[in-house]
Amino acid sequence: MSYWILQCLLTNHYRGRITILKSINLIIKVIMGFLINQNMDSQKLKQLVKELSKKLTSWDWQKAVNNSGNETTTREFLIHPFLDLLNYDRMDDYTHEVTADLRDKQGKKVDVAITLGGKTPVILIECKKATQKLNDNHYRQLREYCNDIPSSKIGILSNGINYKFYTKVSGSSLHTSPFFEFDLSDYSNQDLETLAMFFRNVIDINSILEEASEVYFLETFDEAFFRLFSNPSDDLFKLIHNSMGGKRLNTKVSDKIKSLINGSSLSAVASRLVKEEASKSNSGIITTEEEIKAYNVVKTILAMSSKFKNSDLDRISFRDLKGFFLILFDDNQKKRICSLIFKENSKVIEIDNERFPVNEVSVASITKLKKQLVESALKYL
Repeated sequence: MSYWILQCLLTNHYRGRITILKSINLIIKVIMGFLINQNMDSQKLKQLVKELSKKLTSWDWQKAVNNSGNETTTREFLIHPFLDLLNYDRMDDYTHEVTADLRDKQGKKVDVAITLGGKTPVILIECKKATQKLNDNHYRQLREYCNDIPSSKIGILSNGINYKFYTKVSGSSLHTSPFFEFDLSDYSNQDLETLAMFFRNVIDINSILEEASEVYFLETFDEAFFRLFSNPSDDLFKLIHNSMGGKRLNTKVSDKIKSLINGSSLSAVASRLVKEEASKSNSGIITTEEEIKAYNVVKTILAMSSKFKNSDLDRISFRDLKGFFLILFDDNQKKRICSLIFKENSKVIEIDNERFPVNEVSVASITKLKKQLVESALKYL
């Protein structure tokens, strides 16, 4: 439901017809302020991904797991080799000698502190043994390290197999969820592209932080619009009142509108939208919530790029056909940004005739394809 509302709000905002809640206005301004990640050119990225894939394929990490019965051996046989894959030098780029003061322990050494050849750590790694599943307590320990070491920008929680990457919220505490996860036992080409940003010879901390900010921002959409309707403001009342054709908004009318904004009314609107889709379809095609969610994430990703003007974004639309869902420029099938092929047991996003499987329709999975989506859309400007 919130993605339908998002589409409506974004469209009207771009056309300058409405004034939305101040908080949402601020969020939209932040979106438009982001620049597309320009870490490396396409050819360089392909080379790094190829190199990384070759190294991972030749590494017998399963054997290393069998010999990693505690945190020390996990660090030695799994995490150090993982950093070796990314061309980090054990003598110059990271250390085990950085200490932090935690609530229950003073002067505790960080498992791995990556300094990138400098004097202060910028990336901290909290290691757990390979047989241990990462949990909230482990995250809190990593968060305490990052809080106590101001120079740290990125925190990584790992058991040597699964690597969870976090950044700080406004330079202080860590975000509660990772912006990227890499699993040695299950990774995609898009995961390799993201991991390639951490190659020692190309790493740019600011670019990674920008990339993470985009992921975290997109993930807050649902929560932002939930708050928008769970605690509506006078601005929202004015917007609804104007749409109703009202002339003068007073306290009594505002109270009536407020009483009508609830779960039942929003559910009723959602039902009407579904029925309208079905009535417009002459082939039994019904646009699903997942397709709309993916469409809005794709459109927002393009909005975050400085390459597209507001007028360009207004040209983006979708067409739902039997078996696939098209995201288009100018409602023209020849100007296809991407195709969504969502089935019960498989989900694929096709861009320029290349298919990218996604495990789930989420902000994180679609954001991994940001580079391909932007390049595809740019062809039609």
